[in-house]
Amino acid sequence: MKKLAVIALLLVSAVSFGQEKVKLRLNLNKGDKYQTHMKMNQDMGVMVMDMEMKMDMLVQAKKSINYEVKNNFTYLSTLMEQGAMKINYNSNMKEEELTPEAKQFADKMKPMLETSIYLNMDRLGKSELIKLVPDVPGVTQLKDQMSSVTYPEDPVGVGSTWVNVQKSNGADMELTYKVTKIEKDFVFADVTGKSSVLAGAKITGKLKIDRKSGLPSTMTMNIDVSMMGVNMKTRSDISVKKI
Repeated sequence: MKKLAVIALLLVSAVSFGQEKVKLRLNLNKGDKYQTHMKMNQDMGVMVMDMEMKMDMLVQAKKSINYEVKNNFTYLSTLMEQGAMKINYNSNMKEEELTPEAKQFADKMKPMLETSIYLNMDRLGKSELIKLVPDVPGVTQLKDQMSSVTYPEDPVGVGSTWVNVQKSNGADMELTYKVTKIEKDFVFADVTGKSSVLAGAKITGKLKIDRKSGLPSTMTMNIDVSMMGVNMKTRSDISVKKI
């Protein structure tokens, strides 16, 4: 009888979480610090590129409807191969370890590692640039690749969907999120999308949201598109942790 009672309780709990509706909101505190880690692989047939980026976010102020945060890139790396050409760079390498090609790449990346990105973020996750210190062109475009998710106003349950439009370098990417599971600590969603510049691209992914902080815990994105007879694939894996 005890075993049956336990099983029944578990079933009731599972059903309850399945029917639960939750408001997705950021819940941060002044002084909180989070690290976003992204790995991206692009296979364009004639060229293969692996990128890795780490960015720290410090919550500098908590206000009634928004947060003021400071973001800094702490690590950047690129491994690119195209025929006989190969560039291998990471921001921890010493100058004597860099090839001439990697040295040119390092010179472009250095200002980005020295720039602080100040943002306003509302409780839904929508961000607005306050300032760059110093003002370095290209930094915000790089940060956009690690953008967080903007949540809907209404509570969501299993089967609920919402849409975000991300803008980067003049291109729009429309992403649709569909909640697949709700647990005590996490909300899970499938991601599909379309791009304004990549007609016919297949965009899919997975999202896992930490209910305590409201931040994405992990996110994967896959973009598969054929252009001029060449199949191009991009995969990105993003994780966020408190540090």
